[in-house]
Amino acid sequence: MAKTQTRKSSRIGTQRTVERHLSTLGDPLDRPIAQEIRTRLEAARKVLIMGHERPDGDCVGSTIALCTMVRTLGLDAQVVFSDPMPERFRFLDQNNLQRVVTPGEQLEADLLVILDTTGFDRLGQIKREMLPPCTIINIDHHISNTNFGAINWVDSTAAATGELIWRLAACCGWSVPALALEGLYTALVTDTGQFAYSNTSARVLRMAAELVEAGVDPEFTWRRIFLNKSAAELKLEAIARSSLEVWSDGSIAIIGITHQDFLATGAGPEATQEFPGIPRALAGSKLALFFYEVNEGRTTKVSMRSVRELDACALAQQFGGGGHIQAAGCSIPGPLKLAKEKVRPAAEKAVRELWATPE
Repeated sequence: MAKTQTRKSSRIGTQRTVERHLSTLGDPLDRPIAQEIRTRLEAARKVLIMGHERPDGDCVGSTIALCTMVRTLGLDAQVVFSDPMPERFRFLDQNNLQRVVTPGEQLEADLLVILDTTGFDRLGQIKREMLPPCTIINIDHHISNTNFGAINWVDSTAAATGELIWRLAACCGWSVPALALEGLYTALVTDTGQFAYSNTSARVLRMAAELVEAGVDPEFTWRRIFLNKSAAELKLEAIARSSLEVWSDGSIAIIGITHQDFLATGAGPEATQEFPGIPRALAGSKLALFFYEVNEGRTTKVSMRSVRELDACALAQQFGGGGHIQAAGCSIPGPLKLAKEKVRPAAEKAVRELWATPE
């Protein structure tokens, strides 16, 4: 029987220490499920840790952090991804902890930990039939998580999956090597928009302070993640900015990148992780949409960002997607132009219903 703890809300630079034990600033209610996860991990012989396709900072940081700590326990552990790790996060893979699966590969393990992933369909080219027939632990902070594991720790009040890994380490009293500290900080700084989004709770700031006290260099990490762009990435960003258009009298801001734009610049989809912030910055916009083509233009991904009053997750779910209330996404078959035509009526309706002028 699946064991589930679900909580939902409405809304390496210079190291001063080699490793630390995190304090217990987490929630006491974490302890039962944290102990269950610890028991399963310590009983395993081989652990595979994975996250969603096109891994972002939270996915990379939390998987690397957990893998590093599990290896410190003397266990055989590795991170596997569907897609290559973006270049700006490669400073976290100092010990070759991760690799990309080959198509059709049959994975082997006696425990599988899937992080920051709402369901099996978000694993990309890692198909369900490739997974080993073993216990699955699902740790995530997305409100749309499907509780697909035998053990599910899903807490949408957490700012990042990395926060849950920090709380797990705190409950278990694990040693946290320097690389894991960097991974946890990376998870936090990216999923909170550099501590600017509404998910930046007091607990997040305490966690960040503790990680800095333990030896994380914030400026070094910030430079590696946010000031490490190639000329190709900057050219792609310029194209994205020039594509700006507005709907609903400026309430909805949109940008888009085509397959041809990727080819022309030499940058790939992994370079677009910050692009949803471009239309979001437009004064007066309540909903920001970023469309970009993948699979040679046969599919269009849509990233959605909204103000607090508008449920971006509910909008994304209309198209088979999900995520958070203010940050969500989906995939739509077809090119960018067709995806815009499909999404526009639903997006305009969502804005209109919330801000309609009373008669």
